[in-house]
Amino acid sequence: MTLYWPADAKDIDLTAPRLHAFIIGVGEYPHLMGGAGNAAAVNFGLQQLTTTVITAKRIANWLATEYNNPAVPLGSIELLLSPEEVVQRPDGSQVAIDGATMKNVRDAFRPRWLKQRCDAHKGNIAFFYFAGHGISSASQYLLMSDFSDPNCGLWDNCVDFDGTRAGMRSVKADTQVFFVDACRETPIDALVQVNPPSGARLSDATIFDQIASSSAVYHAAADGLQAYGPADNVTYFASALLDALEGAGARQRNGQWVVDTFLLGSGLGHVMTLLSSEVNRNLTVNPNASGKPAAIHYPTAPRVRASVSCQTVQANAEALIELQQGATAFLSQAGEKRPWTGRLAVGDWQLRMTFQSFPQVQRTEKVVPPVFELEVPI
Repeated sequence: MTLYWPADAKDIDLTAPRLHAFIIGVGEYPHLMGGAGNAAAVNFGLQQLTTTVITAKRIANWLATEYNNPAVPLGSIELLLSPEEVVQRPDGSQVAIDGATMKNVRDAFRPRWLKQRCDAHKGNIAFFYFAGHGISSASQYLLMSDFSDPNCGLWDNCVDFDGTRAGMRSVKADTQVFFVDACRETPIDALVQVNPPSGARLSDATIFDQIASSSAVYHAAADGLQAYGPADNVTYFASALLDALEGAGARQRNGQWVVDTFLLGSGLGHVMTLLSSEVNRNLTVNPNASGKPAAIHYPTAPRVRASVSCQTVQANAEALIELQQGATAFLSQAGEKRPWTGRLAVGDWQLRMTFQSFPQVQRTEKVVPPVFELEVPI
């Protein structure tokens, strides 16, 4: 099945505003390089992925356990994974998740997620997340696990994302957010095809349908570039997204911390820039929010990604770094990797740096979103 949360579809509330999520994680591509199925005639140089299934499960788990929006609580999570696997829900129950084939995506997307849930209430939030291979041409094409099956047309088993997003204007959900955790390159093999890409559009609209009041798409890469992730871990984009939701994209309004569709894009950009330095990769992100800002998440204890270092090589080598806020403390010994990186709760922190050859540094640092970067001039 594809219903990750709740355990029973009868428990889905369709009478009030809810967030309904549709999450796809594709790591296994039987017909692409290294796959176990019949080899594709054209594979675009694409191989198997080790980050995307882990990422999809992490996003689903975060929504089920951390998401907080009193006005629009969690309503449902549809999840598809390739390879198929049995996953444990936060309540301890287990569910066998269906594979992310084109057929399974079609069967779950339009009749269940789109029409039964997202279209049930104007106040709903439609939340779409895809992690897998992507190809950019006239549109962004998201490749399902059976893409390039030699028994089908080359483009039969992929989704025309731009066309699908445009078709979502026919849906009542007035807040629609899309996360495309995939590359946006155009392989040369795609350029030389006689028949241009023509993926499936999973939703349709007419000129009489109204655009959602708040619609935003967040791409894991700028147009023409790649998206990255560490082997066997969540993608860098997903890591930055969770950072943004948990603090980097938060601002205080009426005494509450809130992440909205515009702040989320800004927070993503700041975190990805800092993350680029940490992992020494050219990480990009391409957020595009339109309409009015819509609240997505209210973090109860915002945290931000932090980086602490000194200006010179010698000082970095000698520095013992201590950070403390109440009972919470971080200690990094001399000789450890610099800059020190971690996640700090918003608020005042006591910083102390001690050296063999330089005077001690001791002061109060205020940590606020989106990120905290400190380079002590020593």
